[in-house]
Amino acid sequence: MSFQGSDQRREPRFRIRVFGVFRRDLDPDESEMLMMNMSMGGAFVRTDAPAPPGSQVLLRVYEGENATPMPIQGEVVWARLPGQGTPVGMGIRFTQVGADELVRIKLFLAQLVEEDLFPR
Repeated sequence: MSFQGSDQRREPRFRIRVFGVFRRDLDPDESEMLMMNMSMGGAFVRTDAPAPPGSQVLLRVYEGENATPMPIQGEVVWARLPGQGTPVGMGIRFTQVGADELVRIKLFLAQLVEEDLFPR
């Protein structure tokens, strides 16, 4: 994990590798994803099946092996399709984050920062 400089972002973004699934609004099928970076306001999601910009998505993020998945609603801001470069995926802006999920995101990012600064 490490801090990534912000070009036009409001929140610091951190490199991570967190597995999860996402589904498009009103679509019952889920697709696998790997969250590659995250901030309090959004994330980059690596997936072979990115949703088009403007799509509403529901992310279910698994913070650890035995953790309850964290649901986060978001909007696809941009997408990189196969053949358009690497990595294939989409930029997500979080649109609805419950109070409990907001606390979980803060704790999760704080833990990553602590592990980066003070490796065991």
